[in-house]
Amino acid sequence: MDRQRTFPFAFVLFLFLFACSSDETEETATEEPNDEPPEEEETASNIDPVELDQEAILQAGPGFLTEEYLAEEYEMDDYEEVEETVLEDFETYAAEQTDASSPDEWLNAMVHALGADHREVFEPIETFDATYEEFTLPDGRSLQELEDEEIEEEMEKEVNVAILVDASGSMNEDVDGEVKMDLAKDAVQSFAGDLPEETNVMLQAYGHEGDNTNDGKEESCAAIENVYPLSSMDNDAFDDALESFDATGWTPLADAITQASEDLQEGTDENADHFIYVISDGIETCEGDPVAAAENLADTGIDFNVHILGFDIADDEHEQLEDIASVTDGDYSSVYNEQELDETVNESWADAIGTSQWLWWASGNISDANFESVDFHSELRDLRSDATQLRRQENSRMQKASRLLTEAELISDEERDELEALIDERYEYINEYVDEAYDDTHQEIIDERERLQDIIRDIRDEYSGWDPS
Repeated sequence: MDRQRTFPFAFVLFLFLFACSSDETEETATEEPNDEPPEEEETASNIDPVELDQEAILQAGPGFLTEEYLAEEYEMDDYEEVEETVLEDFETYAAEQTDASSPDEWLNAMVHALGADHREVFEPIETFDATYEEFTLPDGRSLQELEDEEIEEEMEKEVNVAILVDASGSMNEDVDGEVKMDLAKDAVQSFAGDLPEETNVMLQAYGHEGDNTNDGKEESCAAIENVYPLSSMDNDAFDDALESFDATGWTPLADAITQASEDLQEGTDENADHFIYVISDGIETCEGDPVAAAENLADTGIDFNVHILGFDIADDEHEQLEDIASVTDGDYSSVYNEQELDETVNESWADAIGTSQWLWWASGNISDANFESVDFHSELRDLRSDATQLRRQENSRMQKASRLLTEAELISDEERDELEALIDERYEYINEYVDEAYDDTHQEIIDERERLQDIIRDIRDEYSGWDPS
């Protein structure tokens, strides 16, 4: 009786559990399938093989253990400790490479784990910039940007020099017991006599007629004369021109600058270099605006440099003369005695002339090319040293790793010998292509230095008349 009551209950319970189980099975069956393939386990068989060519080595990048432990800067004293940690992790990694069956496959695994980032040290050598940036010509252009033909054309430029002498009455005053006009003429005579033969010279006197009274002002302010018209230097004729005028009148400086620029342009090559030199003991006194006259020179489309020498100038008169020089990229000098006058005219003025500029520039830059080349070579050697250190460290890690494989009985002694031979072959190949890149860049530095020095020597020889024979 009791068994009959128990049976139906057990049966019902069975049916209930069965139904629940069926529902779960059906629900599982209706779930969407997972289309993603299972993550492939990293083994020796699916690691990219090592190739001994430059592109493959550079693209391989650092090994995953190298990148983890050696990507940051570290002190060389700490390297052995870091390397020991890397090799401990490699030992664990190597034990998982059960399908590695040859030295070639073990080399693949080593590069994958322990390889160095050779691109990091190789590319700076291969792309080294051997541009001698300091070598700019006197006119501001880069020597490297010019072809040899352009340099030759530049050296053959016509150079025109206009010397303007203030003949106002104040130039008759004494300085250190000598008349200022006499001292100025002596300095000009010395300066002009030392100019290169190819230079065209013009001597202009202004304010040398009339007198320095109000009655003589109009005549004096209109007196601007080329006592030595623009031409090659004739010392005797130039001396006669200097003696042909005296200091008498006013100072028409603005008109003198304008007239000089017009005379320099007339009948000369448009690519010629024009220089205007002024000796004056005072500012404009004829109601002109010499600063504006200097600014107007830019409208001619020709470069004019106006160099002003203030001779025994009053303290409150420097500014105007400084501004004249400044707006034309010229120089202003103030002198108060014969020695300062001679030094300025025969040194500063001479250095500002194109030919002298080029000769001065050449004399200093031949040796500068050597100095900069030394810096380049030093920097390049440092880069090669970095590359050498990197491949030696890689080789050391891999050689130690091969011994670990032998100790773990993952390879035989014979296989270890073969593996270490492959490691050394990789080392020698990397050494070869780094050295080749270094040699190419090293030669590029030498070739560029010699090319520049040859041009610099040509400039020096052209202007100095130096005969190496």
